[in-house]
Amino acid sequence: MRIATYNIHGWQTADGLPNWQQVADVLRATGADIIGLNEVYHPLRETEGPVREAEGPNSHSLTPLLERVADELGMHSIFGPCLRWPATDEMPEKSYGNGLLSRWPIIASAAHHLTPVPEKEQRGLLEGRILLPDGRNFTAYVTHLDHTDEASRLIQLRALRTWTIRDRNRPHIVMGDFNAVSPWDFADRPGDLQHLVDNHPPSGPLMQESGMQVIPQMEKAGYTDAMRAAGQPGQGTFIRAAAPLRIDYIFLSESLAPSLRGVEVWQEESGHEASDHRPVIAEIDY
Repeated sequence: MRIATYNIHGWQTADGLPNWQQVADVLRATGADIIGLNEVYHPLRETEGPVREAEGPNSHSLTPLLERVADELGMHSIFGPCLRWPATDEMPEKSYGNGLLSRWPIIASAAHHLTPVPEKEQRGLLEGRILLPDGRNFTAYVTHLDHTDEASRLIQLRALRTWTIRDRNRPHIVMGDFNAVSPWDFADRPGDLQHLVDNHPPSGPLMQESGMQVIPQMEKAGYTDAMRAAGQPGQGTFIRAAAPLRIDYIFLSESLAPSLRGVEVWQEESGHEASDHRPVIAEIDY
């Protein structure tokens, strides 16, 4: 089983161009069976928002982009809204949140709101229960935590754990853009850490104030960071960082961790990436 997590940058490349087809191509190339998506507008269509005009009255442009990607990949899809934009002339009212794609049927799902933090964007947790070919159920959680400070992420993490703890005795994954940094990544890279703090604006709040606590808290709760267990430190998932910065994670529950066989950060041609993030892919023998 191959599992991927990918922040798709709101259906736009870093340059603001439509990216849904490129996203589909990247995900197809990874061979992933279960995919968590962040920064998803839904039911955004190709005729709305930041994407190009309709190809014609008989085209597939009226199909929501999340469903178009799922159709291209032959997968099932669900969506979990975090917030809903107000209707305006420029931006139709569309939900914004997390998505889940699966090669196998998603037999149950729920979208949970994480604890609201004053003056911060509402964040959520998408839960999907997947029916595997052998008849077993497998649960995947997808989240996207606050991008401004660790204290807010810790509040959201505590809320997240109230939902995932129900599966503590069952194999499951928690994945997504945690906007948080693992101390393991910088154990041998103090210069890169300081360079990020000095030169990359989002990294100051990531690494100062409350310090790096979110990822250690996940590990303390019994989760295995796939990259730490089977990968190499120093790999970046946020492309626009001043030094390699990993903020996208796949966490395996305690009973699932022994099934991990490998993990990688998916690479595209430099300067031609579909998003401002790179996908993370984990291989699990389950």
